[in-house]
Amino acid sequence: MVIYLILIALLGSAAGLEAEKVGIVHMHGFWQAYDEQHHLDFKNFVEEKTGVKVHLIDAFNDLAMPPAESSITPLNVQVPAILKMVKNIAAQYDKIIAVGFSQGGVIWRAMIESWDNHNVDTFISIAAPQSGQAGIPPKYLASLRNLPFVKMAQSQGQTMSEADLKLLPYDPRVQQTFAPSNYYRNPATYQYYMSTEFFPKLNNEAGDAEEKRRQKMNFERLRKLILIGGPDEETIVPWQSEMFGFISADQNIIPMKKTKFYKKNLFGLKTLDKKNAITKCIKGGLKHNDFPNSSEVLNGCVLPAIQDVLSG
Repeated sequence: MVIYLILIALLGSAAGLEAEKVGIVHMHGFWQAYDEQHHLDFKNFVEEKTGVKVHLIDAFNDLAMPPAESSITPLNVQVPAILKMVKNIAAQYDKIIAVGFSQGGVIWRAMIESWDNHNVDTFISIAAPQSGQAGIPPKYLASLRNLPFVKMAQSQGQTMSEADLKLLPYDPRVQQTFAPSNYYRNPATYQYYMSTEFFPKLNNEAGDAEEKRRQKMNFERLRKLILIGGPDEETIVPWQSEMFGFISADQNIIPMKKTKFYKKNLFGLKTLDKKNAITKCIKGGLKHNDFPNSSEVLNGCVLPAIQDVLSG
């Protein structure tokens, strides 16, 4: 009888462990591929330290001009295509941990909001412009100037002022061909931002009531949200966007709790915060591409988040 009870207990424990099978799904950023060394470093570190399998999403890699699919492809095309892949991976697990670097963090948020009854337990957003991009980094400007219609205008002698450049990402032709324009949100030109399709809908600033309700419910389904970023960031403008903060038209920083997203609880950010579900992990001394494989980030931000899921 004693042996029988021990066997039952062991089988019960094994079943409990199986029911908590966890996987990690990682999405790369703009101008990058899934097998960049810093993403491979992330995968190797996490798998060695935790034993949890990391799936690096092999989709929309590198930088290629339309019609080729790449990281430049508009997000309303990327999101549903990547989500289809993610659902196949997620079906293998009871819980998944979503990890998105840079643009990949925006893609992951869009997938979470559009995925009913998802099994994403924790979302780790690494150096991602979750409140949008208020400025245009120099390396993005070069890509914008290479868009066919921009090159044609320049060949015809047309020049672009600084004001023109600030409005260029809102142009429908740019929105349909250059992914970073989809989360461009300059506070000085807000009315133009609201005319775009992707980001206002993601933030529940636009769209029908039922879709807003659904997106908010899906985001609130998260158990934990981990926001990773830092003040020496040179690509995301402002860097506080990585913490769901932003900047005003007169260049004052707006912390997360003072933003419209939070105060109006548009997509559930305030709900998560009230549940103590949000952790901000701010690390100085790191440039944008340092974050994915920084030992400080991996040991101080990522590993504790994963261990928290495993201990649950």
